[in-house]
Amino acid sequence: MSRCRRTAIALLACTAAAARAQQPPAPVPDEFEAPGVVVTANPLGSALLDMVQPADVLAGPRLQYRMAPTLGEMLGSQVGVNQSWFGPGASRPVIRGLDGERVRLLTNGVGIVDASGASPDHAVGYEPLLAERVEIVRGPATLLYGASAIGGVVNVIDNRIPSAAPEGGFGGSVGLRYGGAGDERSGVVKLDGGTDRFALHVDAFKRNTSDLRIPGFARSERLRAQSPLPAGEDEASGRQPNSASDTEGFGAGGSVLFEKGFVGVSASEMRSTYGTVAEKDVTIDMIKQRYDIAGEFSALGGFIDGVKFRTGYTNYRHTEFEGPDPGTRFGNDGVDGRIDIRHARVGRFEGAFGFQGADTKFSAVGDEKFVPVVRTRVASAFLYEETALGTARLSAGGRVDGTEVGSEDDPTFGPGRARSFTAASGSAGALVPFGESGFAVAANVSYNERAPNYVELFANGPHVATGVFEIGNPDQKLERSTAFDVALRKRTGFVTGSAGVFAHRFSNFIGLFPNGITNIRDPLDPDDDLPEAVFRGVKANFRGVEANARVHAIEDAERTLHFDLGVDWTRATDATTGLPLPRIAPLRVLGAVLYRVDRASFRVDVTRAESQGRVTANELPTDRYTLVNAAASYALPRTALGQLSVFLKVFNLTDDEVRLHTSTLKDLSPLGGRTVMVGIDGAF
Repeated sequence: MSRCRRTAIALLACTAAAARAQQPPAPVPDEFEAPGVVVTANPLGSALLDMVQPADVLAGPRLQYRMAPTLGEMLGSQVGVNQSWFGPGASRPVIRGLDGERVRLLTNGVGIVDASGASPDHAVGYEPLLAERVEIVRGPATLLYGASAIGGVVNVIDNRIPSAAPEGGFGGSVGLRYGGAGDERSGVVKLDGGTDRFALHVDAFKRNTSDLRIPGFARSERLRAQSPLPAGEDEASGRQPNSASDTEGFGAGGSVLFEKGFVGVSASEMRSTYGTVAEKDVTIDMIKQRYDIAGEFSALGGFIDGVKFRTGYTNYRHTEFEGPDPGTRFGNDGVDGRIDIRHARVGRFEGAFGFQGADTKFSAVGDEKFVPVVRTRVASAFLYEETALGTARLSAGGRVDGTEVGSEDDPTFGPGRARSFTAASGSAGALVPFGESGFAVAANVSYNERAPNYVELFANGPHVATGVFEIGNPDQKLERSTAFDVALRKRTGFVTGSAGVFAHRFSNFIGLFPNGITNIRDPLDPDDDLPEAVFRGVKANFRGVEANARVHAIEDAERTLHFDLGVDWTRATDATTGLPLPRIAPLRVLGAVLYRVDRASFRVDVTRAESQGRVTANELPTDRYTLVNAAASYALPRTALGQLSVFLKVFNLTDDEVRLHTSTLKDLSPLGGRTVMVGIDGAF
């Protein structure tokens, strides 16, 4: 451990002791309380049930219950959200069948700059243990955060740049976890302090996992029958080979507080080493350093009523080791920033406008590089407006993006090439309540244009993570689509929830499709050959259903009993050929029972996924599964040191073999088997 890291941890421990001595006790967390105001996709801020766009929020005990080593695994059981699952070390959210860079990952409103959008085996450069709140907005009406966010937005909010000092001058939290399918040993400490003029934050975390415990064989029955191992080689079972991980990091930030706002800075570092699962002897060693500047001012009193800005610089590197030897090295450096300007009411309208920019440089060096060095620059402007029409709420937004993508000269890829794109997108929505009934209809429609990314343009090499030789098209055109969703919501009463449908029609969907050619990488080693796949545009249709309901069976001072039910289903088709698109999740039904009595809470979740036999070329079907998880927690009586809660979780209670059709590794790596985790969460 480096000297700076030891110093940071020692500082955290000393500050924690002082904080415990001075901080008044915190209230017992309420697992059933409303999530409050949602900021993502609406710069004006709206309560969750008043959002025109379909949205979910994880915060407090809901967030702690879902906590997992990756963002994909943490969010993969939300209605409308799946995960890419490249083993326990790397997983991104998949929203309505769209993944990769079509789902925009943010931290505090600006992009998480890493290499996870380029390949499913690359981990997201953010540690979920740091999250205070996660907002998920589904569908394309998220254009305020980037033209690539046509699937949705995931915004992870933390307190690394504090906007206020904690009450009493000191505060913080601590979390410890042990167990689970990966024998996880993790801990996080977050501390805050300050006065009426200054606010400070420091944090540190560490997570270690062993090879994942799995029910039965690592390879699926279909794959074992299709591709038997050579004689004398045994099938892996009981544990997923090469799935262990070791992650640690720390961060610090501070702000100067003013009467109407704040300005602050932060610095952080994250290191992670994890197995890639697809290859038994390949591990990834990643380091990410990030520096942020942020500020916000409100109630300014003029036409400009409020200003919020944030800019982050990231230095990202990872090396893929083949055994002890370093192999291909990836890097992504760059700046991503935005400014939101809220204007005073103009007639019937209130809204905001702003600007966003990004400048990143992606590089890959080594035998398995599949893209050249590429620089991407994006400059954007956006506008969002809301107005009331009787009891209805109407919203509209527009965005223009200028994108430049340029590759450097390379002996492998040839002369450099540069492309420029101008993309325009717009959306409109309405929320119409039905009197005092508690019912409302929410509807959204949008037109979207997205510039192709550097992989879709310039890829030309072996990509072991996807199992193909990827070939881009430097003459690629803009991806264009229209989309709508409509839902009936019930906001009050014995039963609350939402049921809706969505459709997304692409006139040019850029996908990766096999071309029927085998790329012979080494004439002397046939096992090293890879099938070719090309990025090309096709007409495509996505449609689906999302519904969730909560039955408020008991709600009084002593007890709370809720029953939850959710359904999601997506169907995606190549409209040119009529064939299905790959990695589309099957129908899922999600149910939960939540019970609280006094300080104890209990929860059982059941996910039933049907089989997926609607597959494309070179894709195997997936069997149905039932996943049952359970948890119990108890909030200890408050003391002068703060509030402490203990919990126990049981994962995959029936020890079912769960293979996710959204994963490129579904036939190589199932989810974990039946295991138990215990932990402690404290606030002071």
